Amino acid sequence: MYIVAIDVGTSSMKSVLYNDSGKLLKVFMHEYYSEYPQEGYVEQDPVTWKDALEDVLCKMGDYCSDQNLKVDALSVTSQRSSLIPMDENGEPLCKAIMWQDKRTLPQCDKLIEEFGLDYFYQKTGLRINPYFVLPKILWLQENETEIFNKAVKFIGVMDYVVKLLTDAYVTDHSQACRTCLMDIKEFKWDPELLKLGNIQEEQLPKLVAPGTVAGGLVSDLAERANLAAGIPVVLGGGDQQASAIALGVIKQGSAEANTGTGSFVLSAVDKPYFDKENRVLLQAAAIPGKWIMEAGIFNTGAVYRWFRNNFYKELDGQSNAYLVMNEEAQNSKPGANGIMMIPHFQGSAAPFWNPLAKGVFFNLSLDDTRGDFARSILEGISLEIAVNIKLIQKIIGDLEVVSVAGGMTNADLFCEIQANSFDRKVARYENPEASSLGAAMIAAVSLGVYKDFEEAFARMVQNKPKIFEPDAKLVEIYRHIYIRKMVLYDAISVGEVYDAYVED
Repeated sequence: MYIVAIDVGTSSMKSVLYNDSGKLLKVFMHEYYSEYPQEGYVEQDPVTWKDALEDVLCKMGDYCSDQNLKVDALSVTSQRSSLIPMDENGEPLCKAIMWQDKRTLPQCDKLIEEFGLDYFYQKTGLRINPYFVLPKILWLQENETEIFNKAVKFIGVMDYVVKLLTDAYVTDHSQACRTCLMDIKEFKWDPELLKLGNIQEEQLPKLVAPGTVAGGLVSDLAERANLAAGIPVVLGGGDQQASAIALGVIKQGSAEANTGTGSFVLSAVDKPYFDKENRVLLQAAAIPGKWIMEAGIFNTGAVYRWFRNNFYKELDGQSNAYLVMNEEAQNSKPGANGIMMIPHFQGSAAPFWNPLAKGVFFNLSLDDTRGDFARSILEGISLEIAVNIKLIQKIIGDLEVVSVAGGMTNADLFCEIQANSFDRKVARYENPEASSLGAAMIAAVSLGVYKDFEEAFARMVQNKPKIFEPDAKLVEIYRHIYIRKMVLYDAISVGEVYDAYVED
């Protein structure tokens, strides 16, 4: 059996071909960029996803035809929490309001003042924040009334790509849980929250379990992509939940840290858990009827990419740019010659939830090198992830091993820094494309190739991971940097103080 996973990221879309043994056979990628029209706004034209889908699907179809391979299913996974209003003809009414967008701060403040954080957290597992979809819908109603009134559907990015593939409006629990409109315990649209958003249930996609077949591939796109019409299109879930499956985060006590544009820490739980201070999210897993605890960090890989674009300009367009950065960072000693980096370049999510936070390079001197800065980014990202791992452990118990994925984890240095920052073993699997592999595994279970996710993981992740062990001396170095980092955040923050995070 051959499955093509469509992985819709924030920076690029990929089509990834897998067989039912989990072997990655081919990847095609189409890169794109978000737009920043004014302070706090992050948008993307949906046509970029339409063009990207056409590109990566057609290239994959041609490749499979040349190799005489029959594609049996498509499985779609994507970024979450963005909003696209659609008109009666199935066309976007405006650019997508992206998950990093901050324009909805007034709407969030009003919701918190009227209802309080706990009201939404206990219903949805989310805290009210510009990150999520409900405030975006309210912003449209208040600021783009004509668009709001014309909208017959309010959908996310995965929903849009599925619509292009099948002509159906369908979403799954792992995407809907990011809207602040779904009851996290019952996996249903919540009538009270729909009323708050001034929308009807029929204005949202049909809500189904992860792994559901949304429909068959439409004939016109199938013809252009050299694929068979009617191929089942499977809902492969939110990208982070799909990654969790590929990294073995299936049962309680397992955890992963996935670093792409942002970083996400996920841990499987067998029942709903709620943080008493509403800092860690409770989300629907990509396994039907299950949950995960999640802590997200807005900007991690995006910061490393920003640094490459601005401080390694001589390597523009060269495939070895990150390799050079990693080598220079390797030549910097642990602690990055004293530089500390806070990665809040577009505000912070868990655990601070401060949309006004900014990025920081602290403690600079004239003998600092470009490599010191590069290492400080790797260390700053790792320590930010460590904050959230510690918090999740306080809620659900100890985590012995943290699986890691994402392009940055190709560098051993980053994995070593993570192990020493977490003071935990770090496991890196051979395939860094965790989101697409997870989507393929979801399709394999959904279509009956494997009876459950334990079997799918055992059969599709055949190679044992490389384990990075923490080093006691380096753990102590990073413990001190961790404390200094938290004290620094408290010193420059205008919000709540987080002394609790330096207790160890």
